[in-house]
Amino acid sequence: MRRSRLLLLLIAGVMLTFTSLFVSPPAAHAAVADAPHCSTNGTWRQGEFNIYWFDVEQGDSQLVVGPTGRTLLIDLGETAFNSTGTNTNATRVAAQIRSICGIASGPVHLDYVMASHHHLDHIGYAGNPNDTTAYGNGLYQLLTPTSSGGFGFTVGQLLDHDGGVWTDSNGDKDCDVGTSTAPSTETAWHNVGTTSLTSKRWICWLYGPAGQADRANIEGKVLRITNDSPWPSVDLGTGVTSNVVEANGKDVKQADGVTPVSGDHDADPTPPSENDYSIGLRTTFGPFAYATAGDSDGEYSTSANGYTYNNIEQLLSQKMGTVNALRANHHGSSHSSSDAYVNSTHPQVGFISCGSNSYGHPGNRTLNAFRAVGADIYLANNPCDTTDTDGTAIDYSGTYNHNGTVHLATSGSGAQFTVDYDAGSRSYTTTTSGGGGGTGDPTKVQVNEFLMAPSGTGTEWVELYNPTAGAVDVSGYYIDDVAAGGGAPRQIPAGTTIPAGGRWVMDIPSGFLNNTGSESVRFLKIVSGVETVYDTYSYSLGSTQYDKVFHRSGDGGAWCNTISANVTKGTANPASCP
Repeated sequence: MRRSRLLLLLIAGVMLTFTSLFVSPPAAHAAVADAPHCSTNGTWRQGEFNIYWFDVEQGDSQLVVGPTGRTLLIDLGETAFNSTGTNTNATRVAAQIRSICGIASGPVHLDYVMASHHHLDHIGYAGNPNDTTAYGNGLYQLLTPTSSGGFGFTVGQLLDHDGGVWTDSNGDKDCDVGTSTAPSTETAWHNVGTTSLTSKRWICWLYGPAGQADRANIEGKVLRITNDSPWPSVDLGTGVTSNVVEANGKDVKQADGVTPVSGDHDADPTPPSENDYSIGLRTTFGPFAYATAGDSDGEYSTSANGYTYNNIEQLLSQKMGTVNALRANHHGSSHSSSDAYVNSTHPQVGFISCGSNSYGHPGNRTLNAFRAVGADIYLANNPCDTTDTDGTAIDYSGTYNHNGTVHLATSGSGAQFTVDYDAGSRSYTTTTSGGGGGTGDPTKVQVNEFLMAPSGTGTEWVELYNPTAGAVDVSGYYIDDVAAGGGAPRQIPAGTTIPAGGRWVMDIPSGFLNNTGSESVRFLKIVSGVETVYDTYSYSLGSTQYDKVFHRSGDGGAWCNTISANVTKGTANPASCP
């Protein structure tokens, strides 16, 4: 009896051993314990909302720390694909995260990591088991286990846009990347335009075969943001709301107005830029709001390098609404952070992540867009490039920070915030009206006169009139044409006040108002994409009437419905109609 029992136990043991060899996941696939979380010993401002814009030269990386210490790392870009070891941005960012979180050495747990899009300067260059030369920096180096040569940081969830996935086309259960001249065919592209080995390597790491040793810390943690599923929120602690508002170029058409940006455009003769698939995130804490959207573009144009830029920012303007802090898209490129986008978000502060480059980053137009809304501009480096794309010198006047990380932290549960930079600190009171001031009653302001068809090199213009007995601050409000159509709304610059009984004129480049057909001129407020119209006038013309206006009978009087040659721009209107 004892021998039979012993024999059965021996047989069972052999079977378990045999089973474990072929069924149980290897150690690399086992759940990895969290590294130490951000602690109260760190330098982050507890109970408040923190943004750290890291200086990674001509790249991007930012850490958000919520009021309870929950963390979100967005991007960790590199400037060279072959930087390794301690000569990487990942090394420098890892050290800063340890200091911020109060972890003396070793790995740190990050609640979320987000890759805005698949470019080297945002995610770095992932290693691959088939490499004969050692590669691996950026987010790969940060999150790869120490046993595989990384820093061993752990993550709760890794958010990725839906660029594509691995497909084992040759059946070898191994994710091959190939070379730049002979890339592998093991990537099933989903939402892409331009593609690269950077993207292929990233996809192999995130979606490659289970049990791969360098994937241990991200195994089961990757969330691919698709167009067919609800987009996620990020839990950064009590009082914080953080939502993905755009990804994959969803709901944006290319310049022809028909072809979606979303989808697989890898084989297109002139595909969209990978920038156009960036993730956009809007985060609020109390009254404070922050917007960041990778390298999203703000215009329709074609690059000399054979790809297109598409106006993702037009949609972002509606989804972001007004914010207090805005990270400039695409390193302050002239293709991004458009006037319309900066006007609609109307930030108090803007941050531009740039370093030494030859791309004209940041462009003068971008810098001037922030200046036009009265925003303070902070840079990771000053100067970055010195010459704009048009050959003129880049004007860095009035900007802050010459080198190093910039830290924004709220106080009073978001009612105020400070920005710490290399030369000191600046304090702000959080505004909630989209830049509008607190003087007077803007709901009483009227459209008074406008010109829609200038001759020669003249501009169109719209005159506003303040009929009240006190000055009215109209900063951050808008002048627009017909609702849900026409050109983008034009935001009134910060510091614009119309005196009692006075007038203010906005000059607008020709092409904004229709010269023929039906059109409207509106004065309104836009907050988070919601319009509140305070005054409007509609007209219809059968033919172009150059240098003529529509105006009220006297300032603030009834509208004259006949077009007039009696132009009184900025002065009292005629007392009668033509």
